[in-house]
Amino acid sequence: MADKHLIGPLPVSTPADLTRSRGRSRELPDDLLREASLRLGIMSLLFAVLWIVGVVLGHLAARAIYPDHPRWMQFDITDAIALASVIASLALFVYTRRGERDPKFVLDLGLWYMVFTAFALAVMFHLGGVPEGGAILPEISWVGAVVLMFAAIVPSTPKKMLIAGFVAASMNPILMLVSRSRGLWNFGPARRVLIMHYPDYILVGAAVVISHVVTKLGQQVTRAREMGSYQLGELLGRGGMGEVYKATHRMLARPAAIKLIRTEMLGAVDDEAARLAVTRFRREAEAAANLRSQHTVELYDFGVTEDGTLYLVMEFLDGMDLETLVRTNGPLPTGRVIHILRQVCDSLEEAHSLGLVHATESIDVSAPIHQLAESLV
Repeated sequence: MADKHLIGPLPVSTPADLTRSRGRSRELPDDLLREASLRLGIMSLLFAVLWIVGVVLGHLAARAIYPDHPRWMQFDITDAIALASVIASLALFVYTRRGERDPKFVLDLGLWYMVFTAFALAVMFHLGGVPEGGAILPEISWVGAVVLMFAAIVPSTPKKMLIAGFVAASMNPILMLVSRSRGLWNFGPARRVLIMHYPDYILVGAAVVISHVVTKLGQQVTRAREMGSYQLGELLGRGGMGEVYKATHRMLARPAAIKLIRTEMLGAVDDEAARLAVTRFRREAEAAANLRSQHTVELYDFGVTEDGTLYLVMEFLDGMDLETLVRTNGPLPTGRVIHILRQVCDSLEEAHSLGLVHATESIDVSAPIHQLAESLV
């Protein structure tokens, strides 16, 4: 444990420090990456449903157009591609639901899934029986729409999105050339494939811009979560006064719990009230840093962020809280209750002696610990 007498506000970064910090690329927080991987799974499940619905509606449309022809009942290459896409989509959905998966790898896998989906769409539209002499006009295909969807939902670096998006957008031109080589569609000179699908490449450029914006927003979240030497991680809990996150020290690698408190939660309605709230917070935090009871959570650090958020860096306890203990095991034996309450009262007595906790009318915390514990039972 750190010496509480040496605890104080975190050092303020100098402009040079901030410049160096901006120059370094920040990775997105792990919790945001995990949430993005879950969104990828939901999107893949949606794609599986769309593939099924599209094939079924396609067969129903064929029946409506050719009621006397058995074509609507035939299983062709488009059905095979749709089936493979459904299987791949469901497999990706299941994979994203495995908690031990690396979210960065899952998101990279999502880009490969995007390319596969673009390939499947291109096969359906260009190898599924293209009519001879079909018109060659610039168009935005489903491939371009898919690339935009992935850029907005699956965070990736602009470079990765540029490469994956270019490969995905190239599926239509490539399959058009394959279709011509197989004699399915004689559309003329090869340059017409670019005339028809150049809008998709424009959408790839838009997707790169979107990826850049999404990445920057994620990095801003990372910067906002940097509390001096501590980096925020997963959310542990949320209450009326603020939120508690698990955090790690950049150098020491020890876990900690950081509680964030907005000044308005302390009754600060204007600038003057906010200053008073910060002053009171610092005074009480300094007093809390001097608590020595072994039953009190240790305070490592405290401070105020640039946006006025107050924070406390506390000892991280990995275990079960009292409410969970009671819900799991039911009523506790009297001896164990007294043992727990003695520890609670020891902590409260020290806090009260420093003016941090006020005694209630029904409990006299200045009484001997054993008497107080027994009165609470």
